[in-house]
Amino acid sequence: MENKNTYNEVLYKSNPFNYTIPALLEAQGKLFGLTPKDSRKARVLELGSSFGGNIITQALYNPEAEFIGVDLTAEQVKKGNEVIEKIGLQNIKLIEKNILDINEDFGKFDYIIVHGVFSWVPEIVKEKIVKICNENLAEEGIAYISYNTYPGWKEPDKIREMMIYANKYFPEISLGDKTQRGKTFISIVAEQMKSYIDIIEKKGDFVHQIEEILGMQDYYVGHEYLENFNKPIYLHEFVDLLKKENLEYISDISLRLSIISVYNESTKEKLYQLSQGNNVIKEQCLDYILDTKFRRSLICKNSQIEKLNFTETFPNDIIDSFLLTSKFTKEELETLNEENIKMIMLHFLEIPNKSFKINDAIKYWEENSQEEKTEEERNEIIMNLRKFVLNSMINGKIKYYCSENEIITYEENKVYIPKKFRNYIRVLTIGEGVGAIGIGNSRNEIVGDINDVDVIVADILSEPKTEAEAIKELEKTNIYRTMPTGERIQITAKEYFPESIKKLENLGYFVKK
Repeated sequence: MENKNTYNEVLYKSNPFNYTIPALLEAQGKLFGLTPKDSRKARVLELGSSFGGNIITQALYNPEAEFIGVDLTAEQVKKGNEVIEKIGLQNIKLIEKNILDINEDFGKFDYIIVHGVFSWVPEIVKEKIVKICNENLAEEGIAYISYNTYPGWKEPDKIREMMIYANKYFPEISLGDKTQRGKTFISIVAEQMKSYIDIIEKKGDFVHQIEEILGMQDYYVGHEYLENFNKPIYLHEFVDLLKKENLEYISDISLRLSIISVYNESTKEKLYQLSQGNNVIKEQCLDYILDTKFRRSLICKNSQIEKLNFTETFPNDIIDSFLLTSKFTKEELETLNEENIKMIMLHFLEIPNKSFKINDAIKYWEENSQEEKTEEERNEIIMNLRKFVLNSMINGKIKYYCSENEIITYEENKVYIPKKFRNYIRVLTIGEGVGAIGIGNSRNEIVGDINDVDVIVADILSEPKTEAEAIKELEKTNIYRTMPTGERIQITAKEYFPESIKKLENLGYFVKK
C-alpha cells in the first residue's frame, strides 16, 4: 500500500515491453519442451499493469485473446480504461485490485505477466505473486516475473543507500524533490571521487554507474532507487520461492543467461563441473561470472516438469517452426566467414520487419546459390544455418516467435486502415493517452516516430484511395520537419506521404479491401 501514492506523485510512463509478449513466451516455452496455449487465443493476466501500456498493444493485435490487467492505483486504472474505450477494444479490461485479494475465483490464465513489480513490494506480496502463478495459471501455462538480482545489484544498492541518506532529514518532501536531492548528492560524490587518482583507478566502474543514473529519467530513478521497497534477490533464492508453490523455473527470457553453449570452452567446462547437470546452479554460477543485475524468469507448473528439456540440444522441428527476425546490421553480417549464411542473412536484411522461417532461408539459398553441392555438403550447410540461428537467438540478434501479424504493403485503391488502428495512434499521439502510454508495434516494441500528421494520413486511408487522392487530402495540412540544426522547415504532402506510409506499413496497419 505504501508505494501507491508515489506512483500518483511521479508519473511512471506505461510502455510496451517486447520481451513480455505471449508470442515470445509461447515460443520460449516450446523451445524448452513445453506445449503452451496458442498465444493468439490465450487468456493473459498482467499484475501491476499501471495504465495498461504493456497489454493494450497486445490486445490491439490479438483480437481473439483476452487480456486482464490488475493494478492498485485507481487513477491509472481509470485512465487506462478510458484509453481502451476510446480505442474501441473489447478484449481487454483493467481492474483496480490489491494483488493480495486475488484468489482462485479470479480464474485461470494461459500467461501471467509480472514486470517491474516483484522487487518493489513487501515479502508478503512477493509470496502472493508466486501463489497466484500457481493457483491462477492454467496447467500448461507460462508465467513471467522480472526482478532485480544479485550479485549485479550490489553496487547499485550502494547508490540507492546514498540517495536515501540524502533525504533522511526530509521525509515529507515529494518523491520528485527526493529524486532531485538524491541525484545532486550522488553527483557530488562522483565528482569528488574523480578528483583522486587512486580512487578513480579502483572505483571507476562505480563512478560510471553513478553517471549513468544521473542521465536517466527522473520518474525511473525515483521509483527504482527511492521507493520504500527495492530488494534484489539471487536466482537460487527466487527458485526456492517457486518450489514452495509447486512451480518450476524454466529459463530467463534472455537465453544468454540460461544457455552456456555460446561461451568459451573453459567457461562451459567449469560451469558443467560446478552444476553437475543442475540448470539452476549452472545459471546462478553464470550470474556470478556476468555480474547479472536483472532477470526475467519464465515459470511453469510442477506438473510440466517431465516435458522440460535442459540439455541445450533442441529438436530441428522446433527451431524450424519459429518465425525469425534479424536484428543484425549489414556491417555485422559482412564479417561472417560462412559465405552461404552471409548470403541468406543479407537477403532477409533487405526486407525490414519481414520474418522468415528456416525453410524460407533454405529455399532462398537453393534458388540463388551459384555452386553445385553434394547432398552431404547441402546437409552440412543446413546444419550450420540452424546452429547460426540458434546462437543468434541466444545472443539476442535474432528474435523468434510462434506467430506474427502479417505485414501488408500499401497498394493504392486496394488497402485501408481499420478503425481500431486509427483510434490507437490518435489516442496515444494527440488524445487521452499522451504522456502516459507508449506506442508499440505488433511485437510490442516501442515506436517513437508517430506524429499528428501520421494520424491524419491514417484517417485519410480509412478507405481505399489512390495515392493522388490521399495526397490531395493531405495538402490541407501544414507539415513541418525539424532539421538537425533545430530549424523547422515546411515540406509538401507529396514529400511526406511516402514516409508516413512506410511507418504505417511497419506497424502492420494495412488490410486488403
